[in-house]
Amino acid sequence: MSIRTTSISTPTAYVVGPGKLSVVNGRLSFATGEGTPLRLDPETLETVLCYGDVGASDEAIKVLFQHDVHVAWLSANGYRCRGRLVGFGDNGTTLRMLQHHALSAPAVCLNLARRAVSGKIDSQLQGARHHQRHGVRQAAGTIQRLQDRLRQCHGCTDLDVLRGVEGAATAAWFELLGKVLVAPWRFDQRTRRPPTDPVNALLSLGYTLLLNRIIARCQAAGLEVNLGALHEYRPGRPSLACDLIEPHRVGVVDRWVVELCNQMRVKPADFMTQDGGVRLQPDRFGAFIGWWEERWAAQKFDQLVEQTVEEFAKGIRDAAK
Repeated sequence: MSIRTTSISTPTAYVVGPGKLSVVNGRLSFATGEGTPLRLDPETLETVLCYGDVGASDEAIKVLFQHDVHVAWLSANGYRCRGRLVGFGDNGTTLRMLQHHALSAPAVCLNLARRAVSGKIDSQLQGARHHQRHGVRQAAGTIQRLQDRLRQCHGCTDLDVLRGVEGAATAAWFELLGKVLVAPWRFDQRTRRPPTDPVNALLSLGYTLLLNRIIARCQAAGLEVNLGALHEYRPGRPSLACDLIEPHRVGVVDRWVVELCNQMRVKPADFMTQDGGVRLQPDRFGAFIGWWEERWAAQKFDQLVEQTVEEFAKGIRDAAK
């Protein structure tokens, strides 16, 4: 009895372990031992992203090298890039050179930074309009302030001024966030390192989880994760990932935290004070991560991260033309 297979031709393939890449009849094959084996056309393939435990036979590695296919191994949850397999024709080197070149040009750097800030303000506007539709009367004033900041962003010609616009927009958004939370929850201002209340603790944790996903995807793409546009280079800071997270903070984290709190899926008793900051109790951390992963999969946020990184890479390639 023959085994059914699925064949695809795509520039980017995602495989989820446990499983193994091998070669069958001259074509790459990925099999998990369960389900239908996947056949990949090496002629069209550029990148393979392996999540979890994915092995590769000697023959598969030879085919990948022959066709200059870049392979990256990520943890099963996508939080960490474990390593990359690249040949001498590594496109990642070219991409990093383009990134350094693009971000050394003030006009390109400003344009990329402005794109991050305008995307963030757009998401804040979407959030404010959502709350306005649900009867939050203070949202109208927030919408006006955010629209003013968006116009300023589009006309910005200075990075420091742009950062000030981003800060003002975020202050307006967080002011509204405090008004949409219901008792017993309270949010007066954004505090971090350490967060000083439960809502800030949830925001910090959510941002960290999202940032780690973006860091891993940037590393898998071969980008220089510490070199960004809006966020200046600082040793140890993933400035590029900090740039790319901005348009997604509201949709992925902020609105979800409000939902968790207002629906009382988390309670004040779920938090503890430690070293001057507030954090989830250890026995509640697992539940939070479970909710996060469930929503991440349901909303297909992996595709959002993939698109964000690809758009940045396209932006720096276009800047080099």
